[in-house]
Amino acid sequence: MIINPLCRAHQTLYRRGRVPFHEQREGKQKTDERKSNQPKDIWPTIFGSNPRRFVVHLESAKRFVLAIRHYQAEGKDQLLTTMHDERRRLHKFAYSIIASSSPVDYVRSAFEIAGLSGKAAAQEECEAEMLITGTQLALKNAHPIVIMRAMTAFLGFSVFDSVEKWLIEQFGHDEAQDEVLIIPGDLPEIIPAKSTDPGLVTQAVRLAGPQLVAAALAGCPRETIDYLKSLAYSDLGGILLDSDIRIARNRLSSEELSDAQNAFLELLTSFQDEPGLSMNREDENWPMDVDEDLVSDISNLILEMDEHVLRSVISGIDPKLAASLIQAMEPIAHDRLFSSIASNKSKKILDALEASAPLTTNELTRRAQIFAQKVLSEIAPKNKTLGKSLPLPAKVRELLTSILSRE
Repeated sequence: MIINPLCRAHQTLYRRGRVPFHEQREGKQKTDERKSNQPKDIWPTIFGSNPRRFVVHLESAKRFVLAIRHYQAEGKDQLLTTMHDERRRLHKFAYSIIASSSPVDYVRSAFEIAGLSGKAAAQEECEAEMLITGTQLALKNAHPIVIMRAMTAFLGFSVFDSVEKWLIEQFGHDEAQDEVLIIPGDLPEIIPAKSTDPGLVTQAVRLAGPQLVAAALAGCPRETIDYLKSLAYSDLGGILLDSDIRIARNRLSSEELSDAQNAFLELLTSFQDEPGLSMNREDENWPMDVDEDLVSDISNLILEMDEHVLRSVISGIDPKLAASLIQAMEPIAHDRLFSSIASNKSKKILDALEASAPLTTNELTRRAQIFAQKVLSEIAPKNKTLGKSLPLPAKVRELLTSILSRE
């Protein structure tokens, strides 16, 4: 999964006619705890869960994630104890699969054979799909934050802000301050320097990927890590980065950490040596150079499109076009895009992304419009009846109109 600044989407997802969950609750008297956890504006999902079941599914995801957190920290015995005390069959079965270290590819068929998936009503299938996804990620030893984000994606964007708050409460102060490990290198001297363009640092982080960034920072002082987090990561993204750094320190040798630091420094230096890549502005900071509305439109379009249409469009476009769109797309949209295409196509897009240079807002807009036109071409019937509109969901129509009407 492509994580990086995982939670920045919450800054833009609700800008078009939606009020964030935490703002809806402001000024209103709290009722009981169960009702306070229920979003006031539940976006329709493919399962169409009603408000009561919606809250049940969210609480189910929280219980599962906390169980996995204890399992990863304390080992298999803790999970077996949790499984023994668990009353719900779905959870108990999921824990049993994880405890047995079953292959990831086996998870879905195991749920189906046990009669826990594929035979129930759509609203009941939602929780099963959430737990299948959570179980698959737990078997891959994914961080609980990633597992929670993936599970609650089935509940739509209504829970995005509230889940972020819950995750920060649970994991924001989870670890004691790590012992600093200093590997000799030039990166700590270069990154916080005022002469280094923050925009280029952010771009280097995106292209390097989480594993290289974590390994590069594992041998840096805390000041360097905190500075980079302030540029390129949200609160949750920073928690994930700290976890990756901890893993890198435990798994990699000092020589490997030094090589990673030099590799990231070389990537950053290559940007500084190329004319036209500087993204500093005299009167504005780097984050303001990103058109948040464009990022929101592209990301939401990817998330709202029918899977068959998305797969067809992505498989037929130039990898360079797809790579350029990724520069203006939130991580949650990255995941859906790459999960909808074949692995060979994914590799071509990633190769194109690695070779690409940062684009201006105007260039990204033009590419977004080309993509929107290809979506329309895919949806439009071959023999369109005059006077009839295309059979588009209202949200997709709104997003396509917004992208294509940009100047």
